[in-house]
Amino acid sequence: MSDRLNELRRQRDLARQQLAWLESEISAAEGAARAPAPGQGQPAQPAAPFEEPKGAEAILEEFRQAPASIAKQTKLGCVLYFAGAMALLILAVAAVYLYARATRGR
Repeated sequence: MSDRLNELRRQRDLARQQLAWLESEISAAEGAARAPAPGQGQPAQPAAPFEEPKGAEAILEEFRQAPASIAKQTKLGCVLYFAGAMALLILAVAAVYLYARATRGR
């Protein structure tokens, strides 16, 4: 048999198990529990309940920050970048000075 045929049969069996489980849940909710049909065995339990997808606003709300916090973080970042740039400039000037001083003596 082909792999596709085996996969289709497996999916059909899973669908039957799901339907049997749904029937037993409906019967239990109605108060008249029925036994599963012979030959079906134990119905499969779903892995996890279905979660409804979140909307865009709900997702944005999770990551939303106060405007004052964003402004504070931006200022701190600018100061850190400025300090880093000044440190690199000082190192570059010192390297050029030391190089010029070392080569002048020859």
